[in-house]
Amino acid sequence: MNVDGDYFHNLIADTLEASYSGSPSQSLSEGDPLQLECQVSSQTFQHTHLSVTWFLHGEEDEIPRPIITLDKDLTVKPGAGFEDGYRAGLISMDKVEDTTYRLKMPQVQQSDQGKFFCKAIEWIQDPDRSWTQIAHKTTTACNVEIKRIVAPDAGSFSVHLKASKGPLQEGDELDIRCSVNAQNLPGHFFSVTWLKNQQKVAHIGSSGVLTMFDSYKERENAAEMRAVKTSHTDYLLTIRSARAEDQGQYQCEVWQENMNEDGTFKKIQKQMSSPETVSITAKVRGPKVSLAVRWMFQPRNSTVQTNILSIRHTGEITWRADQRNYQLSIQAQPLDTHFTLMVPRASKQQEGQYQCQVDAYQKDVQKAKIISNPLAVIVQKPVSKMSLYSPTSRLETTVNTDAKLECSVTRTTTDTSRFTITWMFGTQMLLTMDLDAVVKFGPAAGLEMDQRIRMEIRQKQDFQLTIHQVRTSDSGQYHCEVEEWLQDPLGDWYSLKKMSVSKELVVKEKASDFKMNKANTQLKVEEGKQLMLKCSVEGIGSDSTLRYSLTWMFNQYESSSVALLTYSHDGRLKYNSFDSELEGRLHFSTPEVGVFHLTIHRSIQEDRGCYYCQVQQYQLDCKGQWSPKAGDKSGFTNVTVQLIENNLHVHKEEQSLNISNLQAGFTIDCVIESRSSDASVFEVTWSRGQRNEGPVIIFNASRDGTLHSAIDDKDLVFGHPSAMHYKLTVPNVNPTDTGLYHCQVVEWIQTAANKWRKIGEDMSGKISVHEDTEERQKNVSFAMDKNGKYLFIKEGEQFDIECSLDVGKEDPTHHYSLRWVFNRPESTSGIPLLSYSYDGRLQYHTENQDRLRFSRPTSDTFHLAVLNSDIADSGRYQCRVEQYQLDCEGQWKPMARDQSGSTIVTVRSIESKLHVQKDNRTLNITNHQAGFTVDCVIDSQSSDKSVFEVTWFKVQEEEGPVTMFTARRDGILHSAISYKYLVFGRPLATHYKLTVPQINPTDMGQYYCQVEEWLLTANTWKKLDSDKSGVLSIYVHTEGDSDKQTDPLGTALGVTIPLICFLVLVIILLLRRDHKRNSELKKKKDCLWAENNPLSPMPEVTPAAGDHS
Repeated sequence: MNVDGDYFHNLIADTLEASYSGSPSQSLSEGDPLQLECQVSSQTFQHTHLSVTWFLHGEEDEIPRPIITLDKDLTVKPGAGFEDGYRAGLISMDKVEDTTYRLKMPQVQQSDQGKFFCKAIEWIQDPDRSWTQIAHKTTTACNVEIKRIVAPDAGSFSVHLKASKGPLQEGDELDIRCSVNAQNLPGHFFSVTWLKNQQKVAHIGSSGVLTMFDSYKERENAAEMRAVKTSHTDYLLTIRSARAEDQGQYQCEVWQENMNEDGTFKKIQKQMSSPETVSITAKVRGPKVSLAVRWMFQPRNSTVQTNILSIRHTGEITWRADQRNYQLSIQAQPLDTHFTLMVPRASKQQEGQYQCQVDAYQKDVQKAKIISNPLAVIVQKPVSKMSLYSPTSRLETTVNTDAKLECSVTRTTTDTSRFTITWMFGTQMLLTMDLDAVVKFGPAAGLEMDQRIRMEIRQKQDFQLTIHQVRTSDSGQYHCEVEEWLQDPLGDWYSLKKMSVSKELVVKEKASDFKMNKANTQLKVEEGKQLMLKCSVEGIGSDSTLRYSLTWMFNQYESSSVALLTYSHDGRLKYNSFDSELEGRLHFSTPEVGVFHLTIHRSIQEDRGCYYCQVQQYQLDCKGQWSPKAGDKSGFTNVTVQLIENNLHVHKEEQSLNISNLQAGFTIDCVIESRSSDASVFEVTWSRGQRNEGPVIIFNASRDGTLHSAIDDKDLVFGHPSAMHYKLTVPNVNPTDTGLYHCQVVEWIQTAANKWRKIGEDMSGKISVHEDTEERQKNVSFAMDKNGKYLFIKEGEQFDIECSLDVGKEDPTHHYSLRWVFNRPESTSGIPLLSYSYDGRLQYHTENQDRLRFSRPTSDTFHLAVLNSDIADSGRYQCRVEQYQLDCEGQWKPMARDQSGSTIVTVRSIESKLHVQKDNRTLNITNHQAGFTVDCVIDSQSSDKSVFEVTWFKVQEEEGPVTMFTARRDGILHSAISYKYLVFGRPLATHYKLTVPQINPTDMGQYYCQVEEWLLTANTWKKLDSDKSGVLSIYVHTEGDSDKQTDPLGTALGVTIPLICFLVLVIILLLRRDHKRNSELKKKKDCLWAENNPLSPMPEVTPAAGDHS
């Protein structure tokens, strides 16, 4: 008979209870201990088991994460991600007595911050021995904040002391932890001393030797206290059974020490922790009865039951609630004991159900438990006697006068009643006043009306709303809502009744001749020029009592309107710019009454859009107060900003220079003939292109004045004789300086937004520089291979480039310098990779120097290897060689230069070829000691240099895949199963396997592996592909399964074995009959059967044998 969980749920009442009665929040520091308790119980008469799990819901967690579970079979299992902490003893869970489940974390970390709660599940076992969930409950959460301990500066350290939390009684364990925080802590030596009331208690030296002082030596010998170093940072003093004399003020004194050569220590500097006071109270002994009593309270409209107090059978009393709100009375008599819990002053917070539980103990063993019937307590509010009064229901007034609306409480419930007042304007709140007379404005007050309204308490119970300088927009229905409040004995305020009265306000106003110029205009302005906007009021007379306030609005294209500035009628000017840079370019003026100008200096493209102004007219009344009279807005001014056109032009004269005097040098002038703007600046770059090669940058003068030379062996001389004239001088000419020179000019302008915009760029004419000396022609004695080459490389592979010289006969006075240059496909200028000097110096010019390998296997061969190739390495590679000769004075002089042909390198992306065997298999297991293996065989891979990361997963019914084990690409192994040791193996480079030993029914499910293929390219790891294996289905059979299933192999054997026996017997009988017939023919020899078979001769057939046959 199969019975599902719903059946049990309908038959068995839900008596499961789970509650958390601790503090709703805790604030800890890193390294502090955390201990939380939840109470779980069930009163069902059925045989059920409970499982309890503590959860953590961090700020970045989408769902709560299980920390640790005490399962229904009383096994403890850590949650995913908490296995390491559990194995290290940093997470544990204890069951205390019958109903308390305690979570312990001795040293919390920053990652442990969040909301902690526990969940209880009640299970019942079905007839088929499977477990079914019948109920579950979740407690309230405790919000735990963990503060990070800031590391001190280098060379210093800090000390932090932490004592056991909560009230301590005699016999409790007292922990005093001293933590040392310093940089590079393992390299330091520290000695730690615990002090109580400035007297030494214990000392741990830098060498780890423990010293106890005075009377604490005897307590250490009696194993009552100890001091140990638990980690590099933590030192722990533990008093296992605290006494009343152990209370006092504790401190830690820490010395930093250095070890001398003779092994002694020298003190360097000292730090003291902040003192912390520890209080220990004596235990209270109750009547000499072996009864334990617990009072419980379940608030109204809540499912969580909390403990008020507990009296243990040994007499200790523990208050879980605030003891000031209750009184406990215990009357012990010869035949019975009365426990009375009294609430002296009832509060709404104490409304709910009360119960008590009594446990009987005999010699510290619980013998019985009784729970009383629940007592429902209802705390009723007093009946409100409040009444309101308003003098009139309608009030008429004119513009610019003050309107007063009154609301009075004529009767109250008590003399201590307080009131909250809310004034509503229509359906929106205008303002509200709380119990402390704090006034807050609501949506109906708007941005301006809150300056004109005021709430007053004329007498204790009379409330008046005053609206100054009313306008026609203030007309409407006003409601005064009054709510009466009383204070309960616990200091909480509760409301009794809410009442309201209404009043209509009618505001009348005279017609006004105020009018704005509403004409729409178009305005174009050039970038960088100033822009002036005008706004004027028409029909202004000579009335000196009129003034105007103005707000200039800006509506940028495809955006909402924003306020640029506000000019008040009293002369105050406030910039409300959404852009601080724009605010600095605004200039406001009012040349005459009613005329307003707004100037925007140095206009930019972002200034284009629609501008208009909103004007409010104010009038001075007889009381000297300015009140608004009318308002309007102007027409729109649509502004278009035209960008500066490119007028940059650089002098383009072509020149040719023949250099005969090597000491003279030459100059490349860069003359700018025209520019786009007087405010622009220039960036000038000189490049040199030599025979059959592209131009390479040799010098750059950036727009901010920074100079950069790309020539290492020569000091180029920069000049800027005038604003539009730049020049670069190459001194001490040598053969390597020949080629085509030109300059590139980029014109920039700085916008008002402190950003740079490129207006245009232009290039000068080219200057061809030749060196014409007899010495050079005479000493040219080498040539280079000019043939072009093509390389096609797979991503991640190494490629090699060679540069060969044809020097004819070697001359020991000749040395060579080399530079390797790289051109990307889309680039016109070369990028230097490395330089090898004639004197043996090797210099890299690129950030990828770790992947470059330079070598010179022979005197006339240079070799460059690029490791771990990347797609970005595609392009043209070329080497450029310069010949130097040693003269009679011992100086090296450049003689000639040449360049190789180009090597075009194309790096192609690797095509994924990863494939994992996908055979699906099924395995039935009856021997639980045998185990099984999940193989992961890689049939093919994308590259011989790739590495793999293999992860095994398990899938159970109605659950997604769960990670079991990971073999990372760097060789690190990680098991996600904490309760079983999985065996990893790798018999071949492409064969991984995972063995699950000593299986049990929980191992039933589907298993597979997932392989990720990775390749190292350009110093970074790139994921090529991933693939999954086939599924291995595991079925684990228990002893009961053999009765329910028929083994097909056993059935086959049961039929085959008897048949074989029968055939063997028939053959034996036939041989015996043949033996009798031929026995007379044998004279000297025994039968062949008897000679070759060690068995005795076949006996004659007996009657029984004959019956059997």
